[in-house]
Amino acid sequence: MKARDIALQALLQIETQQTHATEALERALSNRPVEKRERALATELVYGVCRRLNTLDHVLGRFSRNPVSALDPAVRNTLRLALYQVMFTRIPARAAVNEAVEAVKRRNKRASGFVNGVLRALLRSGPLVPVTHEMADRTKALSIEYSHPGWLVERWVGRYGEAAARAIMDYNNRTPALVVRANTLRTTPEALMERLRSEGVDVSPGRYFAEALMIRGVDSLQALASFREGLFTVQDESSMTAAHALNPQPRHLVIDMAAAPGGKTTHIAELMGCQGRVVAIDVSEDRLGLVSENCRRLGLECVETIAGDAVEVVRRFAGQADRVLLDAPCSGLGTLNRRADARWRKSEQGIAEITEVQTRLLDGAVSCLAPGGILVYSTCTTEPEENQDMIASFLKRHPEMEPDDLTPFIPSALAAGGAGSSGHLQFLPHIHGVNGFFVARIKLKRDAFDQG
Repeated sequence: MKARDIALQALLQIETQQTHATEALERALSNRPVEKRERALATELVYGVCRRLNTLDHVLGRFSRNPVSALDPAVRNTLRLALYQVMFTRIPARAAVNEAVEAVKRRNKRASGFVNGVLRALLRSGPLVPVTHEMADRTKALSIEYSHPGWLVERWVGRYGEAAARAIMDYNNRTPALVVRANTLRTTPEALMERLRSEGVDVSPGRYFAEALMIRGVDSLQALASFREGLFTVQDESSMTAAHALNPQPRHLVIDMAAAPGGKTTHIAELMGCQGRVVAIDVSEDRLGLVSENCRRLGLECVETIAGDAVEVVRRFAGQADRVLLDAPCSGLGTLNRRADARWRKSEQGIAEITEVQTRLLDGAVSCLAPGGILVYSTCTTEPEENQDMIASFLKRHPEMEPDDLTPFIPSALAAGGAGSSGHLQFLPHIHGVNGFFVARIKLKRDAFDQG
């Protein structure tokens, strides 16, 4: 099956069935003999169209006699696919157009003339760029140019200024490298690099952490023997900060309150040499299965899983935990470059709703800490309501807790200028070159019980 047919099938699932892009692509690729090159192209087309949706629809709207939103879904997405290839890839424009017309013929022969007419008009028009410079509405212009929802553009411009907002959105529109974490209980980063190269993988060191590697040119991780042998796992480098901030030690009792799918859980177990006890909690028993699966592959036997409401579960460990990680459910606005379609599923109201969940989980986490115990709170978002403001209000409610300096636990490149000394660190894509991520380290005072 050809890449463009696979991509169209996935895009239709995303639009008509509200399927997430990764899942839709996996379904479209499953149970089919697809060549590596076609698989890679299908992946690029699906994620690229999802990222550039606003831009594509704006340009198409200049050439279609009908509103893009009113077109048949198959026609609309065929046009998007063709235009994406013309605007953002090196695929010859005429090849992209011809493939699109043939694809429509196979689904809706009557529509092929319309598609052919729109795309030929596009090719005759010269350079294709979104015409936004004359727009009085600056938010709308940036939303079209960088293909982000208007409410998010307005929020980021107001918070960071237009130049920084542009830089963040530009980062979100790039195809990200795949970042993996070496399982230091089974290998070293240097040995893993050599092993991956021997398997034909393009690999380079990460930005900040020794165990982080960036890889490219991988069709399927499961096809790599090094992956099946548990020598590494996938994890973005910014999120590796959470386990380092926790600084777990052998024989510690560590609780991970929202563990699935297990990236941070397994990192914790590796950092403590798998000596001690890691309790992984998640409300979803199915998702906890992913944690167990990852632990088996990585050879981590110190992790136990408990399904349930984390606030209720942690009460079983009242006053016992040396370390608690709350990688809280969040808006996910720091990961928009990896989750191609996520930007269109988010809303400002959603931020307000998720902060209520974060507050409840944070307040519940305190109950299981031993005196002197450490709580690390993290999110994969850029928004202060979920991050700095959340921690500030938490500390007001809990005078028995205090910020703890992060700088001993993070690389010097991240601690420059005193970052982290106040007990928290905010990653921003345009500054740090990684996903937006927040981490805070908070300590339960040793005399907290006496004060109570």
